[in-house]
Amino acid sequence: MLAVMLMGVFAYAQQVKIGIVNAQEVLVKTKAGASVQKKLEALQKQKQQEIQKRQAAIKQLEKELTSPALNDETRQRKQEDMAAKRTALKRFYEDAQREVQRVSAKELAALEKEIMPLINQIGKAKGFTAIFDRDRSGLVYYNPAVDITQDVIKALDAKKK
Repeated sequence: MLAVMLMGVFAYAQQVKIGIVNAQEVLVKTKAGASVQKKLEALQKQKQQEIQKRQAAIKQLEKELTSPALNDETRQRKQEDMAAKRTALKRFYEDAQREVQRVSAKELAALEKEIMPLINQIGKAKGFTAIFDRDRSGLVYYNPAVDITQDVIKALDAKKK
């Protein structure tokens, strides 16, 4: 009876076909992924420019504070202004980081919604039982013959045309 059970398990194991996809490569090599990357880079650049502008204003105040011609009242006002600008810069930086993360998550989730049906379609067409993301699965070895990344890239780019 044990032999019959083992033969059943062995027969089932031979029917399992596993596929692999490299989601990161799909993001980098597709037109849709490139569009998301450009959008995120533009947002990051915009935030970085604003940070640099605010840092320059703080440096200008620091420079003004070294002037011996300032009276105590003006010096105190400039120091308070500089402290306020530093606080505002810190808050802006934190808000900018959160915004970039939020936009990134939103854009990547939208792209994933487009990619998942394609992966399912390719998986069914190729007879896979399961498909794993190469970088998220803890995978240590796979046969490149089961990698469907290029198929997903082609399908997504074809869908976008």
